[in-house]
Amino acid sequence: MDKTAPQQAAMVPDTLDLAEHGRLAIDGLLGSTDPAVDYENYFHTFLDVHPAYMVHYSTQTSGVLVKYVEAMPLLRLMSGSDELREIEAGMMAAVVANAAQDGLIYDLDRPNRPWNSAVGWGIRGWHEDYANMGGNGRLLTGFTYHYQATRDPVWLAHARRCAERMLELAVIKGDYAYYPNVGCGNDYSYPRNSGWVHTDEPHEQGGGAEGTMIQYLWQPLRGWVRWCRLSGDERFLDLARRFVRFGMQPKFWGGLHDVEPHAGAERAHFYGHFHGHTCALRGLLDYAVLANDYRALEFVRDAYDWARHHGIHRLGVFPRADNRTEGCTIADMVGLAVGLTDAGVGDYWEDVDQYARNGLMAVQASDRAEMERVSQAGPERPPEAPWGGHGDTRFHGLGGVLPGQETSERVIERSVGAFGWLIGARYLYSRLMHCCTANGSQGLYYAWEGIVRQQGSRALVNLWLNRRSPWVDVWSWLPYEGKLVVQNKGLARISIRVPAWVSRAALRCHVDGDPVDALWMGNRVELEGLRGNEEIRLEVPVPVETTRYTLANLDHRMTCWSPQQYDCEFRGNTVISVGEPEADPSGVELTQYRIFKREHMRASRAPLKAMPAYVHGEQVIRW
Repeated sequence: MDKTAPQQAAMVPDTLDLAEHGRLAIDGLLGSTDPAVDYENYFHTFLDVHPAYMVHYSTQTSGVLVKYVEAMPLLRLMSGSDELREIEAGMMAAVVANAAQDGLIYDLDRPNRPWNSAVGWGIRGWHEDYANMGGNGRLLTGFTYHYQATRDPVWLAHARRCAERMLELAVIKGDYAYYPNVGCGNDYSYPRNSGWVHTDEPHEQGGGAEGTMIQYLWQPLRGWVRWCRLSGDERFLDLARRFVRFGMQPKFWGGLHDVEPHAGAERAHFYGHFHGHTCALRGLLDYAVLANDYRALEFVRDAYDWARHHGIHRLGVFPRADNRTEGCTIADMVGLAVGLTDAGVGDYWEDVDQYARNGLMAVQASDRAEMERVSQAGPERPPEAPWGGHGDTRFHGLGGVLPGQETSERVIERSVGAFGWLIGARYLYSRLMHCCTANGSQGLYYAWEGIVRQQGSRALVNLWLNRRSPWVDVWSWLPYEGKLVVQNKGLARISIRVPAWVSRAALRCHVDGDPVDALWMGNRVELEGLRGNEEIRLEVPVPVETTRYTLANLDHRMTCWSPQQYDCEFRGNTVISVGEPEADPSGVELTQYRIFKREHMRASRAPLKAMPAYVHGEQVIRW
């Protein structure tokens, strides 16, 4: 690297850039909003017909749009993108106006939203504004992110009103607390006019449209923990503790076929909705760290390890009952891996690297040409036709097309960067889901933020992935070449974690071109006594490994699906092939978005590009 050339002219490896995927995610997120209904997001994008189209679905405002509120500050910070600012401003104004009455955000029963209770969830015919309580916990989290990003106290005011109302609505009994599920809208939603028509305790983990209770009762923990940190109000730590006591009851836990069911429940085994559990565990982890509750922390670690042993973790693929992996789940697993590492109960950076390079990239629809191919391979569908793409449940007893419910305007262009589901380990499902766009895109930030951290005069490089920062720039030539360059920008010490696949004996370390003996501390190379402007280069051989993995889903024995096997080729942690599928006479591959098509990664030289100009500020968002 020529240090005398202007920064913008310097050439760096054109390898995995999470910041660029964050920029695409902004387009995919904001491209799915609808200004005609207060910027509510469309829920599904159907790619397997032409023209492709999006549809509205119930419980988006209080169940999913709140995740957009969380995601936007993270994606802006990591990418530096200013694209679609006017749409984001309109969305946030609509969110704030919605929550102005009592602090909660509601799905509104309005003539221009006929899908409010007539599609998908809740008691048909119960026409009333309702606030999903799990979603409002995410809204509270989002308000705290906006405050961190701007330091504008208006976000603290919004957060306070939301938190106080959630506290008012909690049903507290003895030493535990919960929200009831009264059947209005999505599960565990509060009807604005009727109020809690009963306060019955949830009695099982399953049930409801999503098949999981714990996601609605533990997602709010994330908001309460952050609000407690910001405000110092211990009532919210106490509230979180009461919800934890309720949710950790053994009757809500256990694997499908545990040899000893009581032990399985104690060790946080679970089955059913994969993301419904992992998103809940994110809340429990946040609580455990703030409360210094080791039992809760141990519970999360056990649950993470249980989840990790389903699917193929090296691919970042974690399917539920139908062999489909939600983008939400992959992001949750990234968040849990980073959070557990930061909590000190393990070193899961290797997992983060594998998930980020493989499943997280595969579940984002970033290839517009492939999206166009899928759409053209499907049948032609006139807008608002009485039939739809695969998985459009409106035509299975839900009333068909409703006024204002769908759009086919520039859908593929607006969906580049959106997230969906994986089918096994070869396809991205032709139906994107914007709950996954909102939650999955945050996984990009979790991994990106973890690439490098600063501690005083020391930088910790945890992942061999590209990132510019105020402290060091990190450039990775993987998977083409086993080379990592770290450009020091003023620090005295740099610690670099070395991936597990690396042969220590073969690793070579250079500082400003001069070879140095690597000083190992565990799985890290430590460099001390630096002047502050060094270029550090680590080089290793990159082996190509072929191995077979079997994909058995979390609920396999509940289903008729048989395990699938994949002959995977890896270069380091990057999968470059998962083998060819058997010939399918139905032509299914034509109407599914193909993933892991990575023949170009067999090259021995990494492509190069001009160094990005953007460098984020010293303060990052504590997520």
